[in-house]
Amino acid sequence: MRVTALGHAGLKVETARGTFLVDPWFSPEGAFQGSWFQYPDNSHLLTPSLLHPSAILISHEHLDHVDPWFLAQVPASVPVIVPRYPSPVLRRKIESAGPSPIVEASPWERVEIAEGATVFFVSEESPMNHDSAMVIQYDGRCLLNLNDARLSPVQFRGIKQKAGGRIDLFAFQGAGASWYPMSYRYPEDRKRELSHRKRLAKLAYVASSIKLLDPVAALPFAGPPCFLDPELFCHNEQMEDGIFPDQLQVAGWLADRSIENTVVLLPGDGWDMEARAKDGDPTWADFSLADRWPYLEAYAERRRPQVDAVLARYPEPKDSLWEAFRDYFDRLLAMSPYFNRMIGMRVGFDVTGPGGGRWSVDFRPGSEGVVQGNGECGYRYRFESRWLPPILRGEVPWEDFFLSIRFEAERHPDLYNDHLLGLLKFAEKEALDAVESFETSMSFEERITVHAEGRSYSVARYCPHAGNDLQDTGEVLPGRVLRCLAHHYEFSLDTGRCLNGTGLSLDVEPAAAPSPSRS
Repeated sequence: MRVTALGHAGLKVETARGTFLVDPWFSPEGAFQGSWFQYPDNSHLLTPSLLHPSAILISHEHLDHVDPWFLAQVPASVPVIVPRYPSPVLRRKIESAGPSPIVEASPWERVEIAEGATVFFVSEESPMNHDSAMVIQYDGRCLLNLNDARLSPVQFRGIKQKAGGRIDLFAFQGAGASWYPMSYRYPEDRKRELSHRKRLAKLAYVASSIKLLDPVAALPFAGPPCFLDPELFCHNEQMEDGIFPDQLQVAGWLADRSIENTVVLLPGDGWDMEARAKDGDPTWADFSLADRWPYLEAYAERRRPQVDAVLARYPEPKDSLWEAFRDYFDRLLAMSPYFNRMIGMRVGFDVTGPGGGRWSVDFRPGSEGVVQGNGECGYRYRFESRWLPPILRGEVPWEDFFLSIRFEAERHPDLYNDHLLGLLKFAEKEALDAVESFETSMSFEERITVHAEGRSYSVARYCPHAGNDLQDTGEVLPGRVLRCLAHHYEFSLDTGRCLNGTGLSLDVEPAAAPSPSRS
């Protein structure tokens, strides 16, 4: 089995029986309203031969993983194989490229993609997060492609067992996929601090995953993106010490912690699993990830026409957007009383420019409604009116817009509200019902003992956010805080209160017995 990097999260997997493309992203207009671009540029790989694979495998609905522009270039007969999710968003994005056979696989279900070659998907446990790893096997070799998913140690052990006990190549996301904290109104020093902490938390998860899986080789990929619109170019600073480290920085950080089996592949570089050897693309003979700024400036100049074309497709509205906004959120407010209760706050929208206004949506039970003016709000979003119409029409999901980083946000208190993002990004009753069913069926009867600063605590074994096993994912921090490494929620061991999110609390009691323990 041979794996060739296609840039960002894209891979080409070649076997004697077929060629498979994984999350190929080549759109010359980038993704997320012309915000994200492939780094480095991978356009030299877009050759006629690339457009005739045996199958295309797509992990989830983010546009840096599912690229309708690229799918439209591929013959309609090529099957697209995806995980089955409660939401239809991924299927819709694929279908927007034109007709093609779509195969949806249930979690852990093996699908034959060519003679002797199979794939199975493993999704995050909570349906709030539509991210999946994929496992491709052929002739005794195994590629575990984690991309954006955050799997638990139990899931990793299950994958390794199902794969026969050996992972030949573990591909993982080293950079983030987020708009936090870049889009939030923080002082610059606070923003840098939060970015650095988020970077380290991501890398710590990566390190623990590699140690658990013990792969033959580990491949940092799936980022970083770069930002070529002049208004967003400053966010490239996140590569320096923020949430978007490049592949070499990830490999160096891991090497400093005695993880030295990483291989860095730029677009076109290949990895032979049998020979355990890298075949470099000569395109990068004089390229250095460390010398990024001259490259990014030239890249931005080349892509300026594409950025301008994207912006031109989002003109300022001529009429007021108030009625469409009100009708849209009236529909969302009627969709899930459970989500309204979990959000439990008023959310403000400052829509600037022609047709905009200051409006708010109240999710508090008994006070639900959409009104003009926004007063005191738990969350507040500010963005240009040109971006709102396609969201209200359902053409651009809120999460895609948030990933564009073309907005500003603030929250009081400064706590993350997972259910607010969940309602906005899904806006589908079936998907919301799946989350409610999962969250209300979680059992917290099993307990573990946690030791912190000379004290012992009896703690519910499973995280109240997504049910991850704190026996494996719990990390004790200074100040008697327990962090779940799956999604970085932090809980006070003295009160059980979630310190960085709303609507969550951990069942905690004083304890004396340490069996089983986590310290």
